[in-house]
Amino acid sequence: MSSPTQARYYPVSFRNQFFATVVWAQVFVLYCVALILFTKQDESHIFWADPFIKILPIYLSTALIILTSLCLGWWCFNKLGMRGLLQNTPVFQMVLGVAIAVLVTCAVWGVVGNTLPGFVPAEESARPGFLFGMIAGYGEELVFRMVLSALVFFGMFKSLSMLEYPHRVFWSATAAILVATLAFVFLHELGETDSVLVWGMVATRVVVPSFLMGALFFLVGPGFLIFLHATMHIMIPLLFV
Repeated sequence: MSSPTQARYYPVSFRNQFFATVVWAQVFVLYCVALILFTKQDESHIFWADPFIKILPIYLSTALIILTSLCLGWWCFNKLGMRGLLQNTPVFQMVLGVAIAVLVTCAVWGVVGNTLPGFVPAEESARPGFLFGMIAGYGEELVFRMVLSALVFFGMFKSLSMLEYPHRVFWSATAAILVATLAFVFLHELGETDSVLVWGMVATRVVVPSFLMGALFFLVGPGFLIFLHATMHIMIPLLFV
């Protein structure tokens, strides 16, 4: 049996924390806008960019991610209001996510220097540059967590009302993680330009950015994962070449 406190977390408290996180995450969108205005991208950045943002012409993908995020952030803010935003902001989650991202990237930099190991996928390195690195990382959170995982989780939670609360939460979160994982792998493979299916890359995408990060979204909280992932995409091009 779950405690009353646990029973209140999903879906109401989780939903409110999620909405608040989406609002505050617009800071990363403003960061992207500043990069568009004040930096230059070249063909090398486009070449090494994450295939996920190359399904469409890359600048169209960039515009769509920015505009979609701003619209979603505004919608979430209207749902919460200023008072609800301040009451439900998961400050600890967000700060923890930023801190871990900074500590991990600095630790890697301290061990390997300013060049990432060769086994790190190009899209996760500094090669795409500041703008396309962030657009890819934040865009993944937008599409696979803020939209897809949230829709599947809340939809499943509503439809599984016949189950006991712990099972309802478990199967709703599991379905959200699995659907987002399949979509993540499919859309990344769709954006690959060489038309070669590399099973090692598929496995990496399934385990780390899909399954593991999807689980952290529910287990630790939306603020933690979204701010962790986005901050990583600031730190990587800052520390590495």
